[in-house]
Amino acid sequence: MSLPEFTKAIELINYGGEKDSFRVGQRKIKSLGEKEVLVKMYAGSINPSDLMYVRGLYGIKKKLPAAGGFEGSGTIFAIGEKVSKVKIGDRVACAANYVGDGTWSEFMVTLEENCFPLIEKVTLEQGASFFVNPLTACGLTNIAIKENRTGLVQTAAASALGKMISRYAKRKNIPVINVVRKKEQVELLKSEGFEHVLNSEDENFEKDLSRLAKKLDIRLAIDAVAGETGTKVLNSLPFNSKLVSYGALSEEPIQVNAGAMIFSKKQIEGFWLSYWIAETEPSEFSKIVIDAQENISTDFKTEVQKIYSLDAGFEALDFYKNNMTKGKVLFKME
Repeated sequence: MSLPEFTKAIELINYGGEKDSFRVGQRKIKSLGEKEVLVKMYAGSINPSDLMYVRGLYGIKKKLPAAGGFEGSGTIFAIGEKVSKVKIGDRVACAANYVGDGTWSEFMVTLEENCFPLIEKVTLEQGASFFVNPLTACGLTNIAIKENRTGLVQTAAASALGKMISRYAKRKNIPVINVVRKKEQVELLKSEGFEHVLNSEDENFEKDLSRLAKKLDIRLAIDAVAGETGTKVLNSLPFNSKLVSYGALSEEPIQVNAGAMIFSKKQIEGFWLSYWIAETEPSEFSKIVIDAQENISTDFKTEVQKIYSLDAGFEALDFYKNNMTKGKVLFKME
């Protein structure tokens, strides 16, 4: 079987995050390393982390130009000499390496450890959004499980990831206080069966959160917003509470009062999916991956609101930026 030399891709050429920061063209496919695979991509997804990355605001920067995209799905097309966990023909959910090209491409080279074979019931379209949101939901909720927490508070609760966390936590019998920022989001979540929903823009938000967190004895928060929202949540939690930061949608810092850390034993720590995967015992992680796939249509259901071809380029990113809570946007390969 002859390997393709070039692949059509959406290239990021600078970190300005504007229309002229992207171009659609042909990229040369690099040769495979011993532990690398070539994936014939079915689709690549767009996530909030992608929007931060293309503006140079994410935790990594690649040498440009490079194809964008952190996650997607496809079929293993070729494998390196020492690849043992996947084989040619496997349908996989996959993530990009931290160097080189990403998933917004017809073909992608990545490490075998970045590929999860899909079980029969999971479609390639579902697999395109499996890596980031479902596994992040598992990782964050498992903090509460590992630490024997009696519940958790989460911000950005109306997002696709927020809903996954609530559904997964409910299955694990973990109460969740859901924090949103719009009245219609409160109504939406309550209509979907979420019991505890608070609006961070309400005048009495901090008092209401403090009262409810104390009633439910919740001392853990997971925060995707940072800024004023993250600060309010941390301040409203009871004595000896922890806030886990995994995003900064506000692009503002969390303001921490030294007295709260000293006298109220408040603490903040970060969460990055890559670190969590690396730090989780392999057999335990494998069970989590299978469980997430088994529940891909329930706890970890992803709504796809729009599908674009690679030729759409920046148009697709701009659409997702303005419609993030309405569902996932995919690039589907021709």
